[in-house]
Amino acid sequence: MTDEQEIVAYPIRAYQLIPDPNRPEVVALAFETERGHSLYLASREVLEDLGKDLLDRASKMPARPTSA
Repeated sequence: MTDEQEIVAYPIRAYQLIPDPNRPEVVALAFETERGHSLYLASREVLEDLGKDLLDRASKMPARPTSA
């Protein structure tokens, strides 16, 4: 038996950032997949780091095909 567990990944269909007027120090980050919605709370620092990491990762991916 192993401690490793396979994690199933689902493509993100949509996302939304939802501010909470009662908690301005966090924002809810919602993801929609074929299996439903997931909701996470994130601080400013987490959002800044996530944004940088996403831009860095995107810059290393193949460019999108251009339409003629």
